[in-house]
Amino acid sequence: MRYGVTLPPFMEWSDPLTVVEMAAEADEAGWDGFFLWDHVTWNPAWGGTPPIADAWTCLAAAATATSHVLLGTVVTPLARRRPQIVARQVLTVDHLSGGRALLGVGLGADYDFEVFGERLTARGEVLDESLAVLTALFTGGPVDFDGTYYHVHCPPMLPTPVNGAIPIWVGGHWPNRAPFDRAARFDGVVPRKADDETGLVTTDDLRAIRVAIGRADDFAYVASGSTSGPDDVAAVSEWVGAGATWWLESMYPFGGRAGQMRDRLRAGPPRVPGR
Repeated sequence: MRYGVTLPPFMEWSDPLTVVEMAAEADEAGWDGFFLWDHVTWNPAWGGTPPIADAWTCLAAAATATSHVLLGTVVTPLARRRPQIVARQVLTVDHLSGGRALLGVGLGADYDFEVFGERLTARGEVLDESLAVLTALFTGGPVDFDGTYYHVHCPPMLPTPVNGAIPIWVGGHWPNRAPFDRAARFDGVVPRKADDETGLVTTDDLRAIRVAIGRADDFAYVASGSTSGPDDVAAVSEWVGAGATWWLESMYPFGGRAGQMRDRLRAGPPRVPGR
């Protein structure tokens, strides 16, 4: 089991310098990953207009202040991004960090598309083509790709990833099958629960997801939630039993909890003994 934190660069945490400080604190506290939400706007239904920072810019800065944690997004909605730009951003973070970049991908939130008049239909197809382009660019060879949405004929994109490849995690809502079939082709899955207000999957869901994906090698099965401190290992233990290989501590500044959440980050992960 590996342990990371996931948080939105929103509100009090929209200051890039604060995000970099938090990444350094996560590194020092023994977390294995530091992952940011990737949004361009706030859900209008929530009200207000809080400040938001760009995830990949923050991660690039965090790369220079850390030495251990993996750095990435959970998740980047590729259907609203140009894959060649994302590839450049990820490779830059990878080299700044000495090979610690990770890319989480997914369909993204509807409001990130709607408020800018962007297409909501066919996001899955666009995501799949974007992934095909991205992974081809990461190989360091010339790319010739003709799809429905992308036509790419370009020379090699250099430099190549430090460790030969960029790990890609795929987010999706269970029990929808398409995102989990997609995840099986890559390096990990970040599941959420469809039609559930919390979005949290159960341990039984994770067991079913493992069967659906059918990977038992170094594939990342990601569980997430909140613990009270590094000694609060009971909840994490049940996820270990269900086959999770990563625990992501969900942190957020909403409701005036920024200080409390930051203290939780500094306290370190709830490591299950022997895991």
